[in-house]
Amino acid sequence: MNENDIKKDFTQAYERAHAYWAPFLSEANTDLSVMLGDQWDASAKRYLEKQRRSALVFNKVRRVVKLIEGYQRKNRLALKVDPVEGSDQATASQLSALCQWQMQSCNAYHVMSDAFSAGALKTGVNLVNLFVDYSRDPLNGDIKIKRAPHNRFLLDPAFSERDLSDCNYICRRELLTKDAVRSILPAGKRHLIDNISPRGVADGKYEYGALARNPAGDNLLRYDEFWTRTHKPLTILMDPAAGLSLPWKGDAQTLERLLSAHPGLKIFETMRRSVELAVFVEDQLIHQGPEPGGLEDFPFVPVLGFFEPEYDQASWKLQGIVRCMRDPQTEVNKRRSKMLDIIDSQISTGWKARENSVVNPEALYQSGQGQVVWMKGDMDQAQRMLPPDIPAGLMQLSEILDKDIMEIPGANSELFGMAESDHMQIAGILAKMRQAAGLTILQDIFDNYRLAKKLVGQKLIKLIQANYTPQKVSRILGQPPTREFFTGDFGKYDAIPVEGVLSDSQRQMYFAQLVSLKQMGAPIPWKAVLDAAPIEDKGRLQAMLAEEEKARASQAQGQSALMRLQKDLARAKMRSDLAGAAQKQTQAMKNLAAETGERVRTAREIAQMDRGALRQAMPVIRKMQKEPNHAGDHRQAAQPVLP
Repeated sequence: MNENDIKKDFTQAYERAHAYWAPFLSEANTDLSVMLGDQWDASAKRYLEKQRRSALVFNKVRRVVKLIEGYQRKNRLALKVDPVEGSDQATASQLSALCQWQMQSCNAYHVMSDAFSAGALKTGVNLVNLFVDYSRDPLNGDIKIKRAPHNRFLLDPAFSERDLSDCNYICRRELLTKDAVRSILPAGKRHLIDNISPRGVADGKYEYGALARNPAGDNLLRYDEFWTRTHKPLTILMDPAAGLSLPWKGDAQTLERLLSAHPGLKIFETMRRSVELAVFVEDQLIHQGPEPGGLEDFPFVPVLGFFEPEYDQASWKLQGIVRCMRDPQTEVNKRRSKMLDIIDSQISTGWKARENSVVNPEALYQSGQGQVVWMKGDMDQAQRMLPPDIPAGLMQLSEILDKDIMEIPGANSELFGMAESDHMQIAGILAKMRQAAGLTILQDIFDNYRLAKKLVGQKLIKLIQANYTPQKVSRILGQPPTREFFTGDFGKYDAIPVEGVLSDSQRQMYFAQLVSLKQMGAPIPWKAVLDAAPIEDKGRLQAMLAEEEKARASQAQGQSALMRLQKDLARAKMRSDLAGAAQKQTQAMKNLAAETGERVRTAREIAQMDRGALRQAMPVIRKMQKEPNHAGDHRQAAQPVLP
């Protein structure tokens, strides 16, 4: 395409997008004004000025917006990379460390919180822009992230997906100095803007921009970007047996020779999605080419509020939470102003006087907000008009409107850290649960933000793989990248961006995970927790822990020696007891044998005695039979056989 064709496409795309999104931009600008405190329209202000009344503003919208924004900032989570089941843990860990370093180095968490506040809460949409800055690192570049407000870009009216996958084009404008434009353009195109001078911003485009009606913008160059999605033919080389495929970027002759040498390979023709960029400076085409970061996709991620793509009117299909609070806020301002006017009128509601009845008529106008009614007739003197009473229902109506401003967008007293009744005593965990339950009505907004963070993580991985060399990765991580680090589909099949505990570095995140596991009861030693702890003067604490462990080890050795000695003494005593028992048993056996021999001799002697002597010995024998056995056997001795 030549320059005229590209410029024609850009003009047509802008006009279509502007015609569709102009009602939304008008409403979004009003939403932002209401949040900032500009809550009276011009006609209402003129009416109040005629009545010499002030356009008072009691901005309760800001409180609700800051409440939800503060909740998001306070509960901010980190972006990390987790491996898919069975994938490489080391590569995922390196990508996670790089993503976390990248998010911290360019303040990306603050940028995304600002996009959440300005987009999802206030206006309805903001874009998070990822780009590569070569100003400090000409070889690798530095990945940067910034926010694009709602009034500096126009999206394809046909888009309906929250990841912009069906968006066909994006128009965006920045007002920059000439040096800033040079730093963005490729090196070979920078000389093209040498003769271009600022011509002001009054070209009728982006009329809701911050500098559209500001004279300060007249000294800046209009830098317009036109991003278009393209589809180009692509040849895929497949190996059905191995289940592998890769895009073929060689020539046709080489492909034919490869297919003839390997008959098992197949080719598949398809269309590859890509993105082209055209840059206009003061309506002059300066650059046209593929997306410069290597994403082959839009380098933008939308942070959306309430989005209903099936609705046809742009002014209502996309909005923030401020939209539903505008009418209650307007009524609060009106009712509060009336109440204050009534209170002020209690001092002086005005006068009724006849013409020329007072010496100084101006004095009647210096008595408050009351009016002076000049009358013709027979009035002798000026009369004070009595003030009306304040209706009791007006106070109740004001309270209802205050409550509506909180309840309509989904806020309640629990979100502000207050209980529903002043005397209620609740535990901290219960208050936190109620606070989380109160945010359920806003869950879709937080889901949109989490999706945006995930998309930022995916694009960030692609930018790192496409732009950073192994030397820069090694410099950031302190170790060389793994073999799979620069695999193009690793971030698609093997790892996914997820949310984790926000910390300043991956080491702090590792420490938080260790503490969490130890609290759950995991057998993690305190030395591992201390080694990972991000605390000051950690070496001194580690030395103290080493000395304590050495003392415990020495004490454990002494206890072990004492236990061995006690066991040896117990075994020696057992052997002594066994030996004594054996000796006693041997002696008992000897005593029994001696007693048995004595009885045998006695029996022989009795057998040799005559009957007379036997009769004399019988009492002695009976007495012996009645006595117990000295060896411990209580059996009676054998009855001698008389001849």
